[in-house]
Amino acid sequence: MKVLLILYRSLLEKEDLTEDLKDQVNLLSRIIGPDSIYAVITSEMKDLFDKFPEVVFINNEKGSFLYGLYKGLRKLRGNHVLVLDPIEKLTKEKLAKLLSAGKKNIVSKGVALLRLMDLDYVIRTVERYRNAEGNIEDILNEVYQEYGIKYEIL
Repeated sequence: MKVLLILYRSLLEKEDLTEDLKDQVNLLSRIIGPDSIYAVITSEMKDLFDKFPEVVFINNEKGSFLYGLYKGLRKLRGNHVLVLDPIEKLTKEKLAKLLSAGKKNIVSKGVALLRLMDLDYVIRTVERYRNAEGNIEDILNEVYQEYGIKYEIL
């Protein structure tokens, strides 16, 4: 399993973004492992390279959530992917619920667990909307409408 943090341009306005990221990266490193954490960032966030040397960074040229999701999922194709929107705080309890879900795609506010067998369908859907604005819930609704792939809401 790989973890994908989606950092987009409007997060730059968040005052405690770095502190929240430190908490999330520490939690994810302990539970999932430090070699499994990826982050999609904009060019304005280059200072994160030095603050998080254990994270693998992917460039989000357009700075939007959906474009970052598209770039990250393409890079992590072939794995189960835990997608995180850092606007929402990830807790140990929430992470435990997600990881114990079994073989289901799970979505919760700002978090989604995408299973390997459904990932290509999600990528195809995001590819169509990558230049628009939206969130992971919108994409998974579209995947359900288009392909009938269900997900569970926590």
